[in-house]
Amino acid sequence: MAGEGRTDPIAELEFSVPAMVCDGCAKKIRNALTALPGVREVKAGLWRKRVRVRYEPARVREAQLKEAIGAAGFTAIEA
Repeated sequence: MAGEGRTDPIAELEFSVPAMVCDGCAKKIRNALTALPGVREVKAGLWRKRVRVRYEPARVREAQLKEAIGAAGFTAIEA
């Protein structure tokens, strides 16, 4: 079958989210990002106020990741 065994490339970005101050904030951001097709993994670290996203660049763009964080009510700065 065509495409069998194919793996799409995975990229990783880290954003600084200064207003992420609690578990509720982190959950809101994780939910917004994981709703995007092509997002594989989201890790939010409250201590450093950072969000790391592993995603498929062929399916989702960096701008869409930032927009999703913005739609959740937070400003994302590429770290």
